[in-house]
Amino acid sequence: MKKFIYLLAFSFLFFVPNMSQAYVIKSADFIYVAKDEVIEGNLYFSGKSINIEGQVLGDVIGIAPNIQINGQIKGDLISVSQNLIINGQIDGNLRAVSSVNNINGSVGKNINFLGETIILGKDSFVGQDLLIKTIGLELNGKIGGSVHGGSYNSLINGQVEKNINLVTDNIKRKKYSSSLEFGESAIVSGNLEYKSGNPAKLKDEVVKGKTTHRLPEKQNQSTNKTSKTIYLILSSFLVAILLNKLFKNKVDKFKKIILEKKQNLILPGSIILLLGPIAFFLIAITIIAFPVALISLVIWLLAIFLSRILIAILVGDYIFKLIKKEKISDYLKILGGVFVSFLIFSLSFVGWFFSLISIIVGLGAFYFIIKNK
Repeated sequence: MKKFIYLLAFSFLFFVPNMSQAYVIKSADFIYVAKDEVIEGNLYFSGKSINIEGQVLGDVIGIAPNIQINGQIKGDLISVSQNLIINGQIDGNLRAVSSVNNINGSVGKNINFLGETIILGKDSFVGQDLLIKTIGLELNGKIGGSVHGGSYNSLINGQVEKNINLVTDNIKRKKYSSSLEFGESAIVSGNLEYKSGNPAKLKDEVVKGKTTHRLPEKQNQSTNKTSKTIYLILSSFLVAILLNKLFKNKVDKFKKIILEKKQNLILPGSIILLLGPIAFFLIAITIIAFPVALISLVIWLLAIFLSRILIAILVGDYIFKLIKKEKISDYLKILGGVFVSFLIFSLSFVGWFFSLISIIVGLGAFYFIIKNK
């Protein structure tokens, strides 16, 4: 649940694209922007893979399992993916949620990255700050600002112009396996502050400023996490029963749209999730429209909350169809779907990704329901 909350905060604080009048929407299995192609304004995409060899004069925003940037993006890259490769140039910010991120090119401003591993090659360059939440970090290039966030294992071989502030261990344990290591070519021009059970491996001349090592203070909360997961499953089960009892026709329509539209739900769902807060803010700055913005924000949050529960109901139908027990009680189907889905959502490291996909698909389904009206 904490990872889910962190992910929402990540979306609110960092997924803020530059507004542009011109835009292009591409939705296909394989999207390709050729070397001699120039896209005016923003590019919104959804597919199995996207490869940009040419130039985009605005922001690039979307979701695809595989993303490769070999050309130039004048604005920001805002993406959700499994594999992200940056060999080209991003003049703005990189805001990414991905399993693996390989950067061999340049990012003019900040990188905000949430995922499993981020690797910055020896020729990589980041103009400002690097903010991460990862399992692994390998930094071989140059960071023009500071490095912040958390990474379980970190290897620094490159140059950091300002400070490093990292957390490798938050929980106090008897034995630690995390690591923070600085190679022969590492240079930190500012201060180094880190929280870890193990001391960092570094030579005295690596850090030009002050080095501060803090030990973890929090106790292991695995028991509390289990209790929270059980509470979340039970409460979601009750909400699911009420939805199915009071709005069965609407729930059936929701499930039907998901089965019919499938991958076509991803693009509208992603746009609603990422750009919703911006739209509400723009509406709210006018005093007359503030109540409309407030009501819209509440509906948006409610849709996010309900998306995972409705997806869980669909999962329950699928599970019992798989074992050829379709005629079993709706309550057992809902319980099975909620139990399996929210158990997956609570998994360490990968649960947040399945939770995110459920929200995007759910918001996409809501979009088509409203559109059909």
